[in-house]
Amino acid sequence: MEHSWRTFARTVNGEIGQRLEFLPDFFGDKKLCITCSGGVDSVCLSLVTAARFPVGRLAILHYNHNTRDQETDGDEIFVRQLADDLGIDFFSEKRFNGTTAEEVLRKARYDFFSRMMAKLGSPYLLLAHQADDVIETMLMRLARGSTEIAAPKYCQSFADGTYRIRPLIHIFKEEIIDLFVKNQIPWREDSSNCGDEYLRNRLRRLLPKWDSIFGERNWKRGFLLAHRYLDEDAFCLQQMAEALCTDSQKLDLQNVSQTAIIRRAIQFWLRDCPLPRPCFEQILDTVIRNDSAKINIHAQTFIEIDRKILSKRTKYPCFFKIDFQNWQSGTLYLPTGYKLTRAIVPFSPRDLLTEELNSSVVYVNNEKCGRISIRTWYHGDRYRPINAPTKSLKKLFSEKKIPADQRHQLPVLCDEKGAIIWVPHLPPADFVKVQNNFALKITFSST
Repeated sequence: MEHSWRTFARTVNGEIGQRLEFLPDFFGDKKLCITCSGGVDSVCLSLVTAARFPVGRLAILHYNHNTRDQETDGDEIFVRQLADDLGIDFFSEKRFNGTTAEEVLRKARYDFFSRMMAKLGSPYLLLAHQADDVIETMLMRLARGSTEIAAPKYCQSFADGTYRIRPLIHIFKEEIIDLFVKNQIPWREDSSNCGDEYLRNRLRRLLPKWDSIFGERNWKRGFLLAHRYLDEDAFCLQQMAEALCTDSQKLDLQNVSQTAIIRRAIQFWLRDCPLPRPCFEQILDTVIRNDSAKINIHAQTFIEIDRKILSKRTKYPCFFKIDFQNWQSGTLYLPTGYKLTRAIVPFSPRDLLTEELNSSVVYVNNEKCGRISIRTWYHGDRYRPINAPTKSLKKLFSEKKIPADQRHQLPVLCDEKGAIIWVPHLPPADFVKVQNNFALKITFSST
């Protein structure tokens, strides 16, 4: 290439480097992963980072979405050449699924970033979001009623000890483009940004009209100032809310009257249980009204609310693995208050009549069962009952008229490969039907 990326790196750093938030003391000597799509923002981030840190500490990550045929391959070649010229390690991955759904693409992209960070031992991911991205994100979050308006943030920390850093967050895109044009620095344009498929694209084309609405007032700077104030307020509220969450199974809000803190405390306490908005609002409303309720948040978990005291309760205990062949006691006591009893017994066809009359007893081929694991019912479970076609457990439960509140209390017995052997009140699986004079007899009963 006629140009030198190293020269461009020095130029960009000299022009805007002092305005960026890098906090080198924060990074220590850890490796930094730079995300680069080839667009003007991410090229800018790559160049200024290369000028400020030893290149041996850097890695450029590129995810090829493979949504624009040869164009995305061209992006990857461009970024690879950029990394090679700068002397920075380059890593890429190409996606082969044809969907263009924004959330699917984003998840795939960040999954790749996370895997590479773990492989390289880097806790820091540098992202090229700039000031215009902040404004667009704030508007989209306002439109959907988000509680976190001040986004994206300069530094975002995660429970696994990783960080997402956005050094360009106070630089406007127009400034970056002007800098690149003036110095004849190349970049790649994403043609999908011109379409109407994505909400951000549609919003981006409307924002220039705000210049005529607000006149000489710098409304963009006003947005950034609001972002700063909201971020400061949110940080303070979040610290107060997290201080209340000292017990993962219980949250006591009796002495809290501010709705903003209550909301954040519940969100943080339930951070490992993503909830639909209506479910979360039901929990919040119950607490604010100082009322009591039991609200399901998962197939196996519900929240018990008693006058601003929230407790996580397990509705359907998880089972454990056990090897029947090495099981000496004969009886296994389950967390649900039921028990399973096993015995190797002589078998005759007449025993099948007992099995039909008593659906809590089953006779199965001991050798076919092997190591048996016991667990609760999962949605989507299917198996082939003896002398019958394959059906889902849900359908079999319905046919047997087993009440919904009892289905998760029934143990699902599986072989070592995970294939279902038997569920009490249902027929055994066809592949474990008895074929000799001895059988494994299993009885399900209450303790």
